[in-house]
Amino acid sequence: MKQQNIKISKFIKVMNLLAGFALITGALFITSCVDETLPGAGSIADITPPSAGFSYSPDPTDQLMLVFTNQSESATDFTWDFGDGNTSDEENPSNTYPDFGTYTVTLVSTDKLGVSATTEIEVEVVEGPYQPFILEFGFEDLSLPDGTGDGRDSWRNSDLGGVIQITSSPVRSGEQAAKLTGSSSDQRIGYQLITVEAEANYDLNFYYTMLDNQTGWLTVSVLSGPVSTHAEAIAATIGSITVNNQDDPETYEAGTVSFNSGSSTEVAVYFFNGGSVESRLDDISIDIAAEGAVPPSASFSSEQSDAHYLSYTFTNASVNASSYAWDFGDGNTSTEESPSHAYAEADVYTVTLIATSEDGLTAEYSSEIEIHAPVTAAFTYEVDDADYKTYAFIDASEDAVSLLWEFGDGFQYTGMDPSHTYAEDGVYTVTLTATSVTGFEDVETVELTVALGFVVEVLNGTFDEYTSNTGDNADAWDMTPNSTVVNNDGETVDSPYDPLWDNGALDSWLETFYGDDSEQAGSSSDGNNGTRGAKLDETGRRLYQVVTVQAGETYTFSIDAMTTAAGITSEVFILNTEIEDETGINASTSDAAIDEYFAIPNIFATDGDAYATSTFDFTPSTNEIVIYVRNVDVVDGVAEAFFDNITITDAD
Repeated sequence: MKQQNIKISKFIKVMNLLAGFALITGALFITSCVDETLPGAGSIADITPPSAGFSYSPDPTDQLMLVFTNQSESATDFTWDFGDGNTSDEENPSNTYPDFGTYTVTLVSTDKLGVSATTEIEVEVVEGPYQPFILEFGFEDLSLPDGTGDGRDSWRNSDLGGVIQITSSPVRSGEQAAKLTGSSSDQRIGYQLITVEAEANYDLNFYYTMLDNQTGWLTVSVLSGPVSTHAEAIAATIGSITVNNQDDPETYEAGTVSFNSGSSTEVAVYFFNGGSVESRLDDISIDIAAEGAVPPSASFSSEQSDAHYLSYTFTNASVNASSYAWDFGDGNTSTEESPSHAYAEADVYTVTLIATSEDGLTAEYSSEIEIHAPVTAAFTYEVDDADYKTYAFIDASEDAVSLLWEFGDGFQYTGMDPSHTYAEDGVYTVTLTATSVTGFEDVETVELTVALGFVVEVLNGTFDEYTSNTGDNADAWDMTPNSTVVNNDGETVDSPYDPLWDNGALDSWLETFYGDDSEQAGSSSDGNNGTRGAKLDETGRRLYQVVTVQAGETYTFSIDAMTTAAGITSEVFILNTEIEDETGINASTSDAAIDEYFAIPNIFATDGDAYATSTFDFTPSTNEIVIYVRNVDVVDGVAEAFFDNITITDAD
């Protein structure tokens, strides 16, 4: 049977070569098969004569049946001769052969002018496992059978997580690879259903790389069929491997998942990553494996105990294994399926699991854990009744052995419960860094407004507030804010913006008028001075924020802006009401809803490094205004507008 499998593998490779060669031979047959009689008077020459070509694959349920895919061009009619006495005039037919063997298949493709092209291919109908095919295996654009696709269309499943990203560097082959971000709050997954033969052995092969010096892993699994939740995926796993090699982020490592399809004729490839490590995948393939026992897949996860930081629980996720050998990296071992272990001291340990199947085959997986005593930073504060510039800070941290206070004005303090006096009015960010006994740190920040009178507060004008899920940095400027955001500890919490405004009417109008599917600005890494900023790349996107002011007072508005092409103008409106459409402000910049209008001078550079600061004064007519920024000339990827550092201060 091994010789037969080798023959099948060689045959498949030859079949693919022949299928590609058919396009060439089809073009050559035009010369020999087309009627060369000159066209009659007044006739139209055949500018694009047809070509004949096709590919084929065995049916997964009937090894005697071949399914043919027509790859002819400029043809409308087709005549097939399958070499066994059967014929067809369908565009994409199938044929069931009487016996296994080699047959000569002929395809004649003809256009409406009667011009024909012919190709012949010898096909082998062989007995053996079905050879599955993975779509967009290299994550390349336009690689689907119909010539479309963005490299990831075949890998989507919104029930399991967000769609994978695409990277152009590093790649193993071609121009693109898949990228999974290292954010636990922004889970990216790949998922694809593929047809297999029941009760057959297969090897799923892939190549991966990871950014170094990060904590995390990548899991590639094969599931026994379609699933709609991660819990279902875990239960349906018939083969899996977890990898975490970070030796060289530029070099791809090989990985293989061996599995038996069991009673399934459809399985799912499912990959995802965990922790904070960014992973990349490329060149996923599936091969027919040797007959016999399938080796196990070894995998586990670890969780630190809440009761004591030196204690860990290890959850076994191995597949097709019956016995286990654990090495905890400190000289202790276990044969339990999912053991717990208490370490003597904090350190970095490599935990290794060897999983053994009933057939005596083994698989090994290792993962590194770095033990830290947990710590939580927290504090409250009070304003001195006699001096509004003096604040008393009260520590509320847990398990901290040292505290570092940074008051946002250049001054620091080490210790508990400090008092600090600010020299000037302003908005200050107070940062407390708490450190545990093992050197682990946690940070808490609070923004203080130090002022005797009223101070205008622009929310997240720097677009840098959220570090865990940076996409949430745009929510402060969304006219329909999300109900939740992810804080800097990776926790999903109620959005601070959602209760403040929600202009669904304007959102719907923009979508209808401009035809864009989102009015929200994008959060961009191309902010000013190397920080994050906002990006407008579709004509319907806007910056929108409701701000409390004092009517009749004069303020200075400031914004950093740039564009990536000449001739596109960004506009700033200070509105005195929440408009439901742009009809009025489009008609006149003196519309009653506008307290001030400013057209930002066109500053641009293709390298994304040409920010300029624009300022103007305005006097609001109401106690609540809307900052409204747009650029209706933007083009995605060609001419985009970027913004950063939006402030409103008292005019001098």
